[in-house]
Amino acid sequence: MSDYFDPLVAPFTWRGTIGESVVMVHGFTGTAAHFRLLGRFLNDRQYTTIAPLLAGHGTSMAEMAQTDNDDWLASVRVTTESALAENDRVHLVGLSLGGLLSVLIADELPVTSVTTINAPIRFKNARTYASPLLSRITPMISWPEAPPPPLADEAKPLWLTYSGFPTKALADLVTTSRMALEAASRVRIASLTIQSKADATVKPISGRLLADALGPRNRLVWLERSIHNSLLDGERDIIHHAVLDRIRSA
Repeated sequence: MSDYFDPLVAPFTWRGTIGESVVMVHGFTGTAAHFRLLGRFLNDRQYTTIAPLLAGHGTSMAEMAQTDNDDWLASVRVTTESALAENDRVHLVGLSLGGLLSVLIADELPVTSVTTINAPIRFKNARTYASPLLSRITPMISWPEAPPPPLADEAKPLWLTYSGFPTKALADLVTTSRMALEAASRVRIASLTIQSKADATVKPISGRLLADALGPRNRLVWLERSIHNSLLDGERDIIHHAVLDRIRSA
């Protein structure tokens, strides 16, 4: 594996004392850094918090281009199986793509609860659905140049992600979205769906569609103004307490 492009993107495990683990899964082109604030919040309450790094992430886009959705899912599966070997109660929390992968693993393994945050069931950019064709023409796409969003001081150093993405990987993201919605109809454990109404990447209807598929043990929490990576935005305290309430009551 190549070196991490920043030390903060590395996967981490912070040990707790109450015999429960929370596996936290970052999003598309994202990193484990995005879960450091939630991870610390839960670890302060004695949960073991584990943030893996998805295959091909945290290093280079060229390395990401060598992976696919099966590799990403394997990253989460291995981490979750390891957590289950240590604790009977393991919770999954995933941002965006990480939410989709968490639902797929919840359909496979005996976890206690699953939380998704801005998981993409419907994409705002219609060109996303043309990614299988686009990948034959343009192998890499850069995110539009823009300054980072205004974040609190504690969150600013954690805004660590690739500057773009392999187009083939976007096609794999779309495939994963479809798979996760189908799997959600089979998942009947305690679940939490968090969706921002101001998400510029994901259509807010995604939250309702996923919550409905996850069934009667799901709680749906709306954020009013958060960006797609709401873990680093101004409503993150709402996320922290909603996740804590869900895993405590699962």
